Amino acid sequence: CVAAMSRAVKQPVGQKRLTNVAVVRLRKGGARFEVACYKNKVLDWRHGAESDLDEVLQTMTVFDNVSKGVVAKDNVLQKVFRTLDQEVICKLILAKGELQVSESTSTRSECRR
Repeated sequence: CVAAMSRAVKQPVGQKRLTNVAVVRLRKGGARFEVACYKNKVLDWRHGAESDLDEVLQTMTVFDNVSKGVVAKDNVLQKVFRTLDQEVICKLILAKGELQVSESTSTRSECRR
């Protein structure tokens, strides 16, 4: 019975899978910060059509690298943004950051022209 249990597939428990992700990246203070968002909602938020941050962001977390799931360290956030308030930092990144478009999305938009 023990041998059968050891062959069980182990799934990562704390890992959150982000799908349909657009990344907004901001370089500040010599570091890179990213937030995971919905692409169309970022554009709506920047134009004032969307005001609910929960509709724009996939998660209210600041990352060093979204694709690898590396969360930004608190001491770096405090040093660069002078706050640990994730909502404040996310708003700043959304406002001033650069929207990263995936290669497949940019190829599709070029084909429509």
